Amino acid sequence: MPRLKRVRSPSLESLFIGALVLFGFRLGTLPIGDNSMFTHLRTGIDMVRGSGIPRMDPYSFTARGTSWVVQSWLPEWTYGWAHRLGGFRLIVLEQAVLMAVVAWLVARLARAGSPLRTALSAGIAVGIGAPYWSPRPLLFGLICMALTVMVVERRRTSWLLVPIVWLWVNSHGSFPLGIVWLLARAGGEWLDWKAWPRETLRYAWTFIGSLAVAAVNPLGARLLLFPLTLGKKQSTFESIIEWQSPNFHLQVNRFALVFILLAAVLLFRARLTWRDVVPTVVFLGAGLYAVRNLPLLAVVLAPVMARIFRKPEWTAPRPAPTLSQLRTNRALGVTIAAAFVLFGVAAATTPAINAKGYPVKAISYLEANDLLGGPHRLAHQDVVGNYLTLRYGRTVPVFIDDRVDMYPDKVSKDYVSLLRGRPGVLERLDRYDIDIVLWDRQQPLVQVIELSGQWHKIFEDHDWVVYRRN
Repeated sequence: MPRLKRVRSPSLESLFIGALVLFGFRLGTLPIGDNSMFTHLRTGIDMVRGSGIPRMDPYSFTARGTSWVVQSWLPEWTYGWAHRLGGFRLIVLEQAVLMAVVAWLVARLARAGSPLRTALSAGIAVGIGAPYWSPRPLLFGLICMALTVMVVERRRTSWLLVPIVWLWVNSHGSFPLGIVWLLARAGGEWLDWKAWPRETLRYAWTFIGSLAVAAVNPLGARLLLFPLTLGKKQSTFESIIEWQSPNFHLQVNRFALVFILLAAVLLFRARLTWRDVVPTVVFLGAGLYAVRNLPLLAVVLAPVMARIFRKPEWTAPRPAPTLSQLRTNRALGVTIAAAFVLFGVAAATTPAINAKGYPVKAISYLEANDLLGGPHRLAHQDVVGNYLTLRYGRTVPVFIDDRVDMYPDKVSKDYVSLLRGRPGVLERLDRYDIDIVLWDRQQPLVQVIELSGQWHKIFEDHDWVVYRRN
């Protein structure tokens, strides 16, 4: 009778990595409340129901028929199928798995060779990026960025970049940052060696060549040109928080700042090569320019932290683990595995959508009084537009949402004027035949409407107010 093989006890270093993966999984199991994700969810649901990938805007009345490049069609397609098979709760589990994969890749890149050093290096990298891990297609971009870094760091065949780049281009518009990292690394190697960095440039050329393969997709080369849209609408993006410099008065940014400063202290004390300095400085600058780049900084910084903690003077001979230590490790491994199961069960049995902060009562009031859709045109803030799209799909055209790259400049500028309560805002409401306004009661537009005498209040609660034209 064949003997059964005994399950090997995990190493303490692997357990630290497993704990970080569990942390990522737990973040992903939280209910979805990201307004951008709401539109991604609705788009995926409509795609799977037979509408296909939209080529023109189907959700608003201000940009109806405007050309729309659905950059994240592939993640949205997965959301649609997850919803069809298991509802929103299955989408939450998908996001949990994606965040766990991001955590695992970052921790693997930061692996330093011993439990304590890996815990420090990986903990710092994850601490910088985790505050910005949110359930949206960005997770696909972070995975592709981490895979690109891993292929180069591990000196794997450059052909692996072909499927990575295809996935990246068809998932998220951050793919040009892969080229930026490769070129920054090549520039650092040139400064180190005073010689042509052939190997890294070979990866860079393969990455660039892979873009031609990535153009084979349902939307064609338009996906490759999508990042150019961001440059053309830079002034409009300035009003979006994630495109602004990080505001360290916010708790989420302060959390990341602690780990950034800790990393900075270690980097200044270490003798770094230009290969590490140049990419770190480039992506730190990008993160300080726009907060959305900070999770990419975490990916870039992970192997740098690993090299700092791998220095010989930081190492010491490690004795073989005792039987007691092996049993302890095995018990910890079982505990982590059980926690995965418990968090997964919790995600499958709790509400999947977090509508806190959205005007749910106000919208329900409008629906009950037949003031949504039909002959009525509702003005609202962009985050409300995403919620309306998730809730009603194409049946209630929205005024605006956060698809800044799609909306015509005129619409975006008019919205910014409404948001800031600039002179002439009432004329802008007239321009779009708005007869209902749902707005945050603390915003200046509310005072302008109150003083105009042209509108009357029909609903209010602690946070929101609704006006109807006289």
